[in-house]
Amino acid sequence: MKKTALSELMSSNSTQKKERGTLYTPSEIAGQVALWEKTFRIFKKHSGEVKNFLRGFMKKPNRTAIFTGAGTSEFIGYCVSALIRRNFETPVNVFSTTCIVTAPEDVFLSYSPLLLISFARSGNSPESIGAVRIADMLCKDIFHIIITCNERGELRRWTEGKTHAYSLTLDSGTNDKGLAMTASFSNMVVAAQMLSHLSSLDQYEKMFPGLLDAGRNMLENAPDIAREICDLDFERAVFLGDGNNYGTAVESHLKLQELTSGAVMCSYDTFPGLRHGPEAVIDDRTLVVGFVSSDPYVRAYEEDLLLGIKTKKIGKALVTCGKNLSDPVRRISDFVIDCDPGGTLELGDRYTPPVFVIAGQLLGLFKSINLGCKPDSPSERGIIHRVVEGVKVYDPKRFRETGKLEIIAER
Repeated sequence: MKKTALSELMSSNSTQKKERGTLYTPSEIAGQVALWEKTFRIFKKHSGEVKNFLRGFMKKPNRTAIFTGAGTSEFIGYCVSALIRRNFETPVNVFSTTCIVTAPEDVFLSYSPLLLISFARSGNSPESIGAVRIADMLCKDIFHIIITCNERGELRRWTEGKTHAYSLTLDSGTNDKGLAMTASFSNMVVAAQMLSHLSSLDQYEKMFPGLLDAGRNMLENAPDIAREICDLDFERAVFLGDGNNYGTAVESHLKLQELTSGAVMCSYDTFPGLRHGPEAVIDDRTLVVGFVSSDPYVRAYEEDLLLGIKTKKIGKALVTCGKNLSDPVRRISDFVIDCDPGGTLELGDRYTPPVFVIAGQLLGLFKSINLGCKPDSPSERGIIHRVVEGVKVYDPKRFRETGKLEIIAER
């Protein structure tokens, strides 16, 4: 294994890791690609069961699907919704569980058959439990698929004995112990990609070695670049992505922000969307990170935007992350992270989020250390936790009928 800034962190002894708050997060980032193989095997083993479970749903006219989760778990939906939309030929939306519990009548259409796909690392968030219970209250024809990293989680247990719910639990190694979701995120993305290929797993299986190679390349080449970037003095960051990598940008913005305990404030957008106001946040202490497409049509828009930033001379540094990045993009960039510089891997843009997000995770990790935070638990005041606390979820139907608040989930 090549020695990198990431492997250096992992080579410290346990006492040093505990003191620095690096006991879990570096190894969870480094180990996630190996876990993708386990996720592949788990899903393939259960694919027949999943197919049987969804057979009735796929025959229904006017069917719809919703991806849900809280925080990072919500962002998985942005990384895979296009795949489900195209391969299931089904309209798809992404709604956070926090949106569902507060405004369920604005989310659910009682007359439309619904597949609610829930993602959860622990499965113990009150909103996760509340969302599926409320969906059952308001939807006449509903199917649930739960993808989680915790066999003992309350969300997985909720599915027991229910014929309209199916739970897929990933390898226990995906249940990150650090505060920030890293391996859990990318592995649930891989599982969701496989779900989208439920009727064409052979196609996904042919592509999967390229995904693994790209992930290994990222872990080998990106850590030293990320550490160098994080030595720069920046206090803001903007992440950009188009298509499924919009989800990569959303997730990366949270990784950097939460691992630095808010010391680096972050935003996200599509490349063209940045021009419509958000560009105003870019000053001389702002890092701009673009997840660049390999599709020449999409990349034309992205190159135009990146060139505009360079021409205006705004931002602390411009970082591009991609696959077989073009010469124009490389010339524009201050830093380049390329998971396939030789252009030998067969990996389309729709499948790159679990690879590209590693760059966002590494930026969060090394900036956290740079600022003196502890990546495993960066919030010294205890404002954010691995599983949210102090949350009550109420029964909306009961409240509309009686005006009384009745708790259906709490932590």
